[in-house]
Amino acid sequence: MEKITSISNAKIQEIKKLLSSKADRYQSGKFIAEGVNIVKDIPDGFILALFMTENTFQKYQNIAKKNKNIYLVSDKVMGAISDTKSPSGVVAVCCMPQESDIKCDKCIVLDDLQDPGNAGTIIRTAVACGVNLIYCYGDCVDLYSPKVVRSSMGGIFFVNIKKLQSKSDLSVPLFVLDMAGENLFKLADKPSKFALLVGNESRGVSKEMKEQADNLIALPMNGNMESLNAGVSLSIALYQLING
Repeated sequence: MEKITSISNAKIQEIKKLLSSKADRYQSGKFIAEGVNIVKDIPDGFILALFMTENTFQKYQNIAKKNKNIYLVSDKVMGAISDTKSPSGVVAVCCMPQESDIKCDKCIVLDDLQDPGNAGTIIRTAVACGVNLIYCYGDCVDLYSPKVVRSSMGGIFFVNIKKLQSKSDLSVPLFVLDMAGENLFKLADKPSKFALLVGNESRGVSKEMKEQADNLIALPMNGNMESLNAGVSLSIALYQLING
């Protein structure tokens, strides 16, 4: 088992690039997952290499036994490849899922969504609801960025991510969350197939997506509040459409 104590090590430099560069992630087809709770639940076939401090290696043998390419690193090196203020002691280099031609009756569309926390929340909710296809429209936050991966609590490994070029790419009706829409809880008919879209945190839904929506839907608000966080809004709407 190789031990790494130098930040200038080539493998460590690769991780630092994957942490900071979207271009490097997509060019290599790799991304970083960090944290014991996330790494221990990563499905087989995704982890290419695992970097652990000696203390973490000794404490979490269940993680170590599942992986062959393990590197022990010093605390200093772990600090250099961690995206958190308090490193948990384990970082995994993972491969992105191969894009498939999957077609789903229910999917999510992120319309220029920017906040990593919102994106991670939405991924977690999607997986919890059995939705495994997420489209990104416009200039969305990279769903394989460290903060999104961490916020998704491992959900990123259970969804398919695709770029949406236009509404014509969708094979199901488009339901758009918009404050001017119909009360979601009063829909006459709950759809069996849909794409649920949430817009940008500050600008809302893009003009082109709003104009092409099959349905505009909204969450009812008390007069003292105009809107909810994007991740919260989509989560409530998704649960209602599926289970309401």
